[in-house]
Formats: sequence, C-alpha cells, structure tokens
Amino acid sequence: VYNFYLILGYLGIVGYGGYELIKIYRETRGYLREQIKYILLAMIVGFGGGATNFPLWYGIPLPPYGNFLVFLYPFILSYAILKYRLMDIRFVLGRGAVYALSLITIIGLAFLLMFLGNQFLSAVPFNITGPLILIISILLFQPIFRFFEKLASQYFYYTFYSYQTVLTDLGRGLTRFLGLDQLSSLIVNTLMNTMKLDRTVVLLREPGDGEYIIQKNIGFKEENGISLVKDNFLTTWLERTQNPLVYEELSLIIRDTTEKEARERLERLQGNMKRIEAALCLPLFIEEKIVGMIVLGNKLSGEPYSTQDIELLTNLANQASIALQNARLYSEVKGFSKKLEREVEKATKELKEAYEKLKNLDRAKSEFISIASHQLRTPLAAIKGYISMFLEGTYGKLSEKIKEPMENVYKSNERLIKLVNDLLNVSRIETGKIKLELQKTSIEDVISNIINELKIEAEKKNIYLKWQEPKKPLPEILVDRDKIRQVILNLIDNAIRYTNKGGIRIIYQTANKKCQIIIADTGEGMTREEILHLFESFSRGGAGTQFYSEGAGLGLYVAKKFVEMHKGKIWVESPGKGKGSTFYIELPIK
Repeated sequence: VYNFYLILGYLGIVGYGGYELIKIYRETRGYLREQIKYILLAMIVGFGGGATNFPLWYGIPLPPYGNFLVFLYPFILSYAILKYRLMDIRFVLGRGAVYALSLITIIGLAFLLMFLGNQFLSAVPFNITGPLILIISILLFQPIFRFFEKLASQYFYYTFYSYQTVLTDLGRGLTRFLGLDQLSSLIVNTLMNTMKLDRTVVLLREPGDGEYIIQKNIGFKEENGISLVKDNFLTTWLERTQNPLVYEELSLIIRDTTEKEARERLERLQGNMKRIEAALCLPLFIEEKIVGMIVLGNKLSGEPYSTQDIELLTNLANQASIALQNARLYSEVKGFSKKLEREVEKATKELKEAYEKLKNLDRAKSEFISIASHQLRTPLAAIKGYISMFLEGTYGKLSEKIKEPMENVYKSNERLIKLVNDLLNVSRIETGKIKLELQKTSIEDVISNIINELKIEAEKKNIYLKWQEPKKPLPEILVDRDKIRQVILNLIDNAIRYTNKGGIRIIYQTANKKCQIIIADTGEGMTREEILHLFESFSRGGAGTQFYSEGAGLGLYVAKKFVEMHKGKIWVESPGKGKGSTFYIELPIK
C-alpha cells in the first residue's frame, strides 16, 4: 500500500500537477505568474515536508523533521490570496458573514418566540406553535438577510452584487437614453455605486485625430483625468493587450518587460497613475479599436480590485462601448440635421420646394438611424449574446424541451439583425457613405458557392435548382465581390421562397462587353403594376405578403442600388400571375 501511495500520490499526481504548473509558469506573465509561483512554493514546502515521513515506512531511522513545514502550506496560499488575488476570498468571507448573522438572528428569534409561547400560550400544544414559529422564521429570513447585506454595504463598504443583476440593470438603462451626457452619467453612477469608488472619469476618443475628451468626471481634477492619455502609449498598450490595466499589476508587468523604452514608459505611466490616484484603466473597444476609456479610482474600503470585479468591469465595458458609440453617432446625425436646416433657411424662395424635400428626408434619415443604430442594434446584440450563453451551457445545460424554442428565438433574432443590416445599408446608400471595394472576381465561382449554400432549401421544397454553366470559362470582371454576391443571393433566395412547383434556372453569359446573369423561376409571377414598384424601398409584390410575411421589402431596393453603383442594370420580366418571373443582372466587363 505504501508503494502504491508513494508512486501514485506523490510521484504521480503531485508530480504531474507540478509539471503542468511549471509549464504554465514559463508561458505567463504578471499576476497569474505570481499566483502560480506561490502555489508551486506551497507544494514544495508542504508536500516536501510531508515526504520526510516516508523513510520510517521502509524502516529507515530518520525522524520526520519536516512535518512542521506542512503547516506553512496554508500560510503561503493565504499570502497569495491576499497579495495576488488568487481567489476572491474576501467576497466569500463577507457573504458568509452576512448569511451567518442572518441565521443566528433567525435562530434567536425562533427561541424568543418559543419562550413567549411557553409564557403566554402554554395551553396551545407545541405541534401547533412549532410549525407556526418555523413558517415565521422562513418568511423573515430574506428581509433579515437583505438588512444585514445593506448594513455591510453602507458601513463597511463591502459590495455584494450579481453579474446578471448589474449587467441587466445597466443594459435596461442604456436602451432608455440617446444622449451622451445621460449615458455617461448612467455608466459612472453604476460603477460608483456598484464598486463603491472614490472617483471615476469617462474619456471619449475623437474619430479624426484620436484625441481624448472628458465626457463625465467625478472626483478627478480635470487636468489629471486627461493626463494618462496625453501621449499614445496607454492607448497602444491597451489595444495590444485587449485587457484592462490594473495599477497593482504594473510592477510585475515592468519587471517582465525586456525592452528598455517600453519599461521606461511603463514606469512613467505607473508614476502618473499613482500621482492622480488612478487604480484601473478600462478600455472601451469597438472591433478591437479603442473608442474611449474609463479610468477608475480606488475603492472606499481600500481593497484591491478582485478577479470578479475585473470580469464584471470587462463585461460592463462591452455594453457601454456600444451604447456610447451609438449615442455619438446619433449626436453627429442630430448635429448634421440642425446644420442642414440652418443652411437651407438661407436659400432663396426658388429653392423652397427643394428645402422642404431635404428637410423631410433629413428628418426621416435621423429618425431611421437613431432607431436602427440604438433602439434595434444594441438590444439585439445583447439578446444574441445572452441566448448564445444559454445554448452554450453558460447558465447550465438546457433540456431538449427548452433548447428547441431557444434555438428558434436565436434564429428569429438573426433575422432581425439581418433586417437592421439592410436598414443600415439603405441609410448608407442614401447618404452616400457606402463605397465599392473592387477586385477581379469570377462570377461563376460566386454563383456556384451560392447554389451550394441554398440547394438544401430547394430540396426541402422539392423543387429543382439548375445552374447552366458556360461551355468555357468566362473572364473575371472587376466588381465588389461581397455586394454582387449579396445581390445574386437575394434573387435566388427569393426565387426559392416564392416557387412551390417546378424550380429555378440560373444562366451566366457574356455579349457586347457586358456580362448577364439570368435567374428564371416557375413561381408565383407578377402583375405589370407590381413590376413597376418592385425595386422601390419597402415595396413587396402580392406574393411577398402572401408567402413570406417576415420580409421588409428592402432586399431588391438594395440590390438595385448595388448594381447601379457598378454602372449596371437590373430588371424583371413576368408573363403574369402564376407564370413565373425572370430577373436579369447586367454588368459591364472591365
């Protein structure tokens, strides 16, 4: 048994664990490296001291002098917990203390009620008073727990919070406001109240020159709040690491930095953060680029930021960055609208009709962009994130009964996101902000890929999807591949959707320095009146509302604009209702 324990326990499990820790130690830097170092030290001291018992097992007269070292094991780990945030032990102890006080209070009340019952209700048997006391105790537990929790938060600056509660409340608040001032106040107040901080400042980065401006400041001097970002070093560092920067970790980062210039700049940053009493720099990212930064001060309790704090702050920053960016876009559009109105007011009477048209268009554009970019995009992104977490098992494994409806919700949400993207495409087209990225493209490859993508949908409806390939390869043409692909995909997808018998035939041919894509179906067909308005925005044929109620009538409008941007043409022909339709795309060969 001794041999088995020695080989499996010490040389096997402990040895393998130490080997894995050493591997990770060599690859990591900063706080994680220090945490692993103290775990390894505790293992060497604790298990090494315990190993002095082994000689006696084999009759070797060596006393176990190292047993006292075993007692150092918890002390080393405790030091790592307090110094390097090995675990959020303070949160566990604090929460446990509140539960313990609540439980002791409930037990005391129960004994008091039992005593009063014996004094004044002695005639009532205990099998009646006992259950009543139990029910009262159960009902009182939550109010007493909340009382002690509030007491600890108010007088000991100990924060108890739930990730889901804080993020849900913030997300709900972010959807209520469009103004930058209101949003930044909400974010700062949420941080101050949740973390119990002494100061916080929100900095936003200008899109053009990259300069920072103070959007909201509580506690910092104005010159101190902006001093961290006067040079570009902190911004570059945060974009490279994609993580918050904690003041406590800077010493370890400096120690592990080998480049002299980087070490000197980190040392200056550390000195600056100490001078202005900044404890944490929280970057705000949009597509891995910094659009702003939240600089946090120290906690009122004097405690360092825990792993739980940093995880919460990172998730909070993801929500805040999207909301602030949308608010800035809304503010820019609103400012542009006001400027346009002032300019139009100076126009002559002959331009009054044009002025009214521009004013209405500008108002519609402003309303559209504010709805699409804020009221739709932000909550849809949040819904997608939470449903993904449910489906991935973040909150526990879902039963099959629940999983299928959740997947349906996810698919519906994806359709809404597609609608928002179509709306944004319309907005960019009408404001002239969309650009072509031209490249040599094989239209044959594009069509083949789309057919492979959609053939399953055609098979589900038991209709054919035929691709009449050219007899010889046709030359590549200069187009924006993604936009032309979206046009062809939209047309073939529509053809499948509105065809119940027969099928779809796709032809690609060239003539007179132009290429032509033909998509013919045996579907519902169209009247002449429907054809006249088919390519207008928010316009749908009669078959559209009958067979596919979820569309918005934007796909063909966007397709027409994309084709026209390529100096091409798109049109449709149909003999009439129930006789199918044929769509034509004509592009110049460049």
